[in-house]
Amino acid sequence: MARFNEILAGRYNRYLQKLFQLKGGPPAAQLASEVMPVFQFFTGVENRVLEGWHRYGLLMSITAGAATNSLVRLRNPITANVIAVMEKLTVSNNTAGNVIYAVRSGNLSAADAAVINVMANTGRWDSRGQLASVLIISSNSASVATPASPGSTKVQGNALVGTAYDFINTLDQEMLILPGDAVDVFMGTPAVSLDVSWTWRERALEDSEQKA
Repeated sequence: MARFNEILAGRYNRYLQKLFQLKGGPPAAQLASEVMPVFQFFTGVENRVLEGWHRYGLLMSITAGAATNSLVRLRNPITANVIAVMEKLTVSNNTAGNVIYAVRSGNLSAADAAVINVMANTGRWDSRGQLASVLIISSNSASVATPASPGSTKVQGNALVGTAYDFINTLDQEMLILPGDAVDVFMGTPAVSLDVSWTWRERALEDSEQKA
């Protein structure tokens, strides 16, 4: 028999069962009948995997040709049914005096950059999680033509030589990558190397999240 205000998003019940080693039925089967729930589930990165999240990290170093702009891109395939969240995005300037970096995102272009980068299994932050990310990682270097932007520039930053710039400093600045979307870091100056450090998490979309 269905319960009043029954909770159908299973990952929350699975999280409670795994965290507290509970047996039997779902420990949080229904929502209270009044507006009263305290929804503070997250307790630390060590429990992300219990909530269904898988975390990955990657450093990419790209050197473009004389007339080419360096670029690195993360694309979420539209068929993957996964939501990804960029937690950390840092660029390092190791070669030029003052460089401007643009972070672009959207779904206007489904194209990957010229080189598909296969991520090693050691790229995961938590060895208990899924080995490989479902995101497509690509980069642009040498003399290959730079692919079209996936969307508008959302934020840009600059770094002097020998310094780094963090695009994400608070939780509210984390970046969503939904199915069909891509996020890239674009170097506006040709023939300048690009060093990018990423950390992101991803999980399967719930049915309720398919459309807002």
